[in-house]
Amino acid sequence: MTNIPTSATPLANIGGLASGLDTNSIISQLMQIERNPQVRLQQQKTLEQVRQQALRDINTRLLNLQSAATGLRDVGTWGDVQEVDSSDSSKITATRSGGAAAGGYELMVTRLARAAQMTQGTSAAAASADGTLTIQVGSGGAVDVAVTAGDSLQTIADHINGSSGMQAYASVVKGKLVLSGKVTGQTNAIAVTGSSAANFGFTQTQSALDANYTLDGVSKTSASNIVSDAIAGVTLGFKATTATPVSVSVGAPGPDTDAVKAKVQNFIDQYNSTVDFIHDKLTEQRVPNPQNEADREKGLLNGDSGLNSLLSSLREAVSDPVSGRPSILSTLAQAGVSTGAAVGGATLNQDAIEGKLTLDADKLSAALSNNFSDTKALFTNITGSYAGEGLAQRLDGLMNGWLNPTTGILTGRINSEQTTIDSLTTQISDWDTRLTSKEAALRAQFTAMETALSQLQSQGGQLSSQIGALGGGN
Repeated sequence: MTNIPTSATPLANIGGLASGLDTNSIISQLMQIERNPQVRLQQQKTLEQVRQQALRDINTRLLNLQSAATGLRDVGTWGDVQEVDSSDSSKITATRSGGAAAGGYELMVTRLARAAQMTQGTSAAAASADGTLTIQVGSGGAVDVAVTAGDSLQTIADHINGSSGMQAYASVVKGKLVLSGKVTGQTNAIAVTGSSAANFGFTQTQSALDANYTLDGVSKTSASNIVSDAIAGVTLGFKATTATPVSVSVGAPGPDTDAVKAKVQNFIDQYNSTVDFIHDKLTEQRVPNPQNEADREKGLLNGDSGLNSLLSSLREAVSDPVSGRPSILSTLAQAGVSTGAAVGGATLNQDAIEGKLTLDADKLSAALSNNFSDTKALFTNITGSYAGEGLAQRLDGLMNGWLNPTTGILTGRINSEQTTIDSLTTQISDWDTRLTSKEAALRAQFTAMETALSQLQSQGGQLSSQIGALGGGN
């Protein structure tokens, strides 16, 4: 039993001087009895806090489950994919950028696109006067760079590279200022003007060029080595010229079964974690004669009707048929998501009994390949009616009923627990005041008793002395 000292307990106390009793010990034992109601309140508060935390843990798991269900609704999960390959990716790369016409394509690259380059034509090692360099690449905006007399070539290069909107890099190579274009294509020549231009006398040392290539024998050009308008839905990357044709193949579009299976497995893992946690709380047994706090905290949610209802609703959302689908594919089990067999051989499958899910990946892949739209509808389908909705929508409606921050069932229970905890805290505090007063009263009573006994003992001593004196006189 918990001992709770109060402000009435003296720092130093000498009791029983007259009676010979250990009054401090007596008062302490009496106060232990007086504190029993407060101890029970404290124990109850601890239990309510443990129950509230368990509900919060369930709330967290449901939020994670809701998030996993949201992943099933993600459009990207159900988008189709196509295999796009290049026979020589060291020269030409090919990636899918959208829906592309399936088939094969032949490409030849005879010239890569490149950017222009301008190099200083004078021997100046620094700016001879204050002025500007105006640099323009192609039809882009001209950029003015301020030059101060005495600026070194590196200082000027730094000013150019630090200018906003500049479409050329500046560097110093073998004592010369070099400007290199950032964009390829023959229309992107570099022009340098301004009051300081003559000081450096820039001349073109590399012309800007377009890429030249053929697609299925048809000649084409591109200002960039990244080409997105040659094959619709495919982005080509030119890395080198080719001596022989490079084949690019585009496969037929189909569902991204790996992405779907990953999202479904993620949902199953979170679903099983949630069901397992709730099941453990529901089946945890109370300890009949608890000997400690750990014993008292067990089984606080045992058989909880609300949580039993939640588990039933989760299982129904997973197992109920989805109307409007063909009979061969109207349940998740037919698409590979089920609890499996409850009985395997001579032993019970406890996970199946608890309602945990398993994924038959081969069965899901076959359903996606043979009947993609109906399989998708089992997982995500908006109808506004439970019977025809997909799993994600069913769970979303269920989760909102439990998790809504103002009207959710779990929200209400957690808040109710807090109200109870706050009330118990107030009652415990009130008992502190009451116990302080009680201890002070007991000490006052024992002090009065000791005083009275002392006085009686003193009077008895005086009377004995008087009687003795009378006897001595005879």
